[in-house]
Amino acid sequence: MKHENAQSQMTRVPSLKGFTLIELLVVIAVIGILASLIVGVSGVATTKARLSQTSALLNNVSTAIDSYHADIGSFPPDALLRNGVVNTVTNQLFYELTGTVYTERRTYASLSGSDEIGRPQINRFFGRDGFQNVARNQAEVKGYLDLKASEVGEISENPSIRVLKAPIPWPLKQIEGNYQDVLGRNRSMESLRPYQGRNQRFRGMNTWQYRSSGLNRFNQQSFDLWADLVIGNKIYRVNNWSTQPKVFEALTQP
Repeated sequence: MKHENAQSQMTRVPSLKGFTLIELLVVIAVIGILASLIVGVSGVATTKARLSQTSALLNNVSTAIDSYHADIGSFPPDALLRNGVVNTVTNQLFYELTGTVYTERRTYASLSGSDEIGRPQINRFFGRDGFQNVARNQAEVKGYLDLKASEVGEISENPSIRVLKAPIPWPLKQIEGNYQDVLGRNRSMESLRPYQGRNQRFRGMNTWQYRSSGLNRFNQQSFDLWADLVIGNKIYRVNNWSTQPKVFEALTQP
């Protein structure tokens, strides 16, 4: 009798059932939602990290420019095109903030160790005849900015012409879409690329853009300094005239 009861109890133990199709679909949907949330949070964190890194370097360069102004009495000159328009992309901040020595060969040598360059090269690339932060001997020259190799770009090899570089390069691929400017006109996102053209060596260059003259400055009493970062489908302009970056976003296609 006891043996039969034991057997009957064992037969009443419920068996495990498999998942139904609906249950599997629910699980898959939940996993998809969680994955999208993780990707979204990761994307936000990446954006914040890149903006924070760029803002920190912006503050370093701005502080160096202010110290330069306090000592010399004027801000570093900006670069001019032949028509007198300010060339914000190719500027001489690298040389003005690191300091230069005027040599017996009538060339300028940066304290950072770059190639010596003469007035013809300075005029060609920067639209100026020389540099302000210059002395006859190295002991008299003052540098205002310590730079890492990753913060310096080269726009010419022979001779080596250097510029200050933002920490995040531009992607080499074409930036698709248009944005709307302050006048309501459609502009291509690609037009914001600092260095136009197909040369892969310069196409990804992202220099610190600078303007210290003219009436179209945001900071009329000082200077404008900024860099554009491509993050996802947006371009963020980290600048010294606003606490928040200006965001350029491609218009949605009809």
